[in-house]
Amino acid sequence: MQPNERSSLWTALSPAMPWPRKSDVVQAMAGGVAGIAACALSIWLMSAGGVMQLFLIAPLGATAVLVFVVPNSPLAQPWSAVMGNTLSAVSGVGAVSLLDPPFAPVAAVALAFAVMMVCRALHPPGGAVALLIGLAPGLPAEAGLFMICFNTAVLTFVLVLSGVLFHRFTGRKYPFRTNLAEAGPPPQLRIGLNENNLSDVLSKLHQSANLGAVDLARLVAAVEAELILPRLDGARCADAISGDRTTVEPDDNLGEILKKFGRTDLPALPVLSRTGQLLGLVRQKDLLGVLARTGSGDFRAAGATAAEVMQSTATVFDGNLPLGKALPIMIGDRLEIVPVCENGVFLGVLTRSALMEALTFPRAALNAA
Repeated sequence: MQPNERSSLWTALSPAMPWPRKSDVVQAMAGGVAGIAACALSIWLMSAGGVMQLFLIAPLGATAVLVFVVPNSPLAQPWSAVMGNTLSAVSGVGAVSLLDPPFAPVAAVALAFAVMMVCRALHPPGGAVALLIGLAPGLPAEAGLFMICFNTAVLTFVLVLSGVLFHRFTGRKYPFRTNLAEAGPPPQLRIGLNENNLSDVLSKLHQSANLGAVDLARLVAAVEAELILPRLDGARCADAISGDRTTVEPDDNLGEILKKFGRTDLPALPVLSRTGQLLGLVRQKDLLGVLARTGSGDFRAAGATAAEVMQSTATVFDGNLPLGKALPIMIGDRLEIVPVCENGVFLGVLTRSALMEALTFPRAALNAA
């Protein structure tokens, strides 16, 4: 075996998880004790009160691992845990009731997988619940079909409830269904990704069961903070404005505006007053709109001026605004060009291409340009 092959084999077979912190180990142990103890206490109370005779099942230990050790996982959330285990118990009972012992365990597990996935309640211990029932064909007759399912649902609910209370006191969030707007930096500082975008990415990579959209948003935000925003550290919008300073006066007719568009690659031109104040933007599509309304191919015949065609712009950057804050706004709002002003005076326009240059080249090169 070649050295590279040995290295790859070792990488594949070695632990995939990092070393845990001591506090995490202690917290996980305490959570497991709290969860299973809560289930045992519920069994004792119901039995002592003559309500009903519940019983512990081994898969609850696997549910406890998810609820107390990885509470952020989609597989550990209350719907997944309670419904996943309960639906799997129903699948196991159905398989044992309809099939002979050699086939019941296989059918129970397969059916549990399908039902959990269709109901968006995938929970790995559910597979163990179904297999446990499938391997004990005498259990339904001994405990009763309804009682098996009810026992699983009640004890899983108790375990999940204990997890909610436990994590509330330990500072972790469970259930972990935070709104995406609360994940990572505020929306105005995050590159424009919404929950649908993130969910689609996870689905395409077959990771929906392993990671939630909110967790992915936090990872993306961490990458932005670690890799992207430092490249823009200290750079202002005024440092990255386009070198193309083509502007339009309010009285310019459409023919003059068209000539200026022919001399620039900008998708829109700022309209400035004689004192240098920004009045609005004239976009190429605005000119086409005028022609469409008049039905004329002659701009001179349209008889409009820049002041009549321009559109006010809702987004204007201050020259001192850090580029790191301008970047997510431009991407999130799909802005191709944004005017930059300082103390009310127009400085220039910031374009997406200028932002890409700022990300690609060091700030010294950016200033030199």
